[in-house]
Amino acid sequence: MRYAFPPQAKFGKVIPKKKIYEHVSVSASLKEKFVTQIEKIVWSYKLAEETINVPATPKVPEIEIFDIYLKGDRVDEALIKAIDRAVPLPIFFYIHSKEGRRKAKAAYKRPSEADSRKWVIEGYFESDWQDADVDAVPLPVAVDLEKLYAQMIKALMPQELAESARVDDIEAEVARAQQIQTKEREYQRLKAKRDREKQFNKKVKLNEALHKLKEEIEMLQYATKEELKRC
Repeated sequence: MRYAFPPQAKFGKVIPKKKIYEHVSVSASLKEKFVTQIEKIVWSYKLAEETINVPATPKVPEIEIFDIYLKGDRVDEALIKAIDRAVPLPIFFYIHSKEGRRKAKAAYKRPSEADSRKWVIEGYFESDWQDADVDAVPLPVAVDLEKLYAQMIKALMPQELAESARVDDIEAEVARAQQIQTKEREYQRLKAKRDREKQFNKKVKLNEALHKLKEEIEMLQYATKEELKRC
């Protein structure tokens, strides 16, 4: 999924990796991964009030579009998060594999309530890999950058959740998605454990735990905003 960004929003600035190191603490092992996994980082577009004529808000003054070109076909999420932490604005990433495929990836990012100079990065969502020559789609129509950002994040959520997600309260939807992802990982872990288990009574207990987790996942998928607060 690639959006058709307006030409006037083009920034096209290559970001040296050392600039990332200057703005965020990066360990020696992470620096090595930057070198071995990432070929180039490009700050491609700046979606701002003056570039796309959509009003800014305090939560979303701009949306940055970064293209990350890889030396192979994978990148550690820790590298994406380091770039995110180095730039105090919402970022929407496009990751390009050496083989010519592309996927979108982003975390919901918001100013900290305790310190507005700092930004909180929630869990990441990403699209499937696509061929790079797939046609771009129009940017969602939105009354301000905050609503535009919410729609862009929603588009990366799992389909079953995105279909019912409310862009007017994207923070609640992101929290819902993260809880579901956590429980789904736990479900897969327990399922693998059950499949390895030889004792019948232990299998029964694991099946009970799996059934309970499945019910919790389904409840989260359809929970109201008030119910989410109690989860």
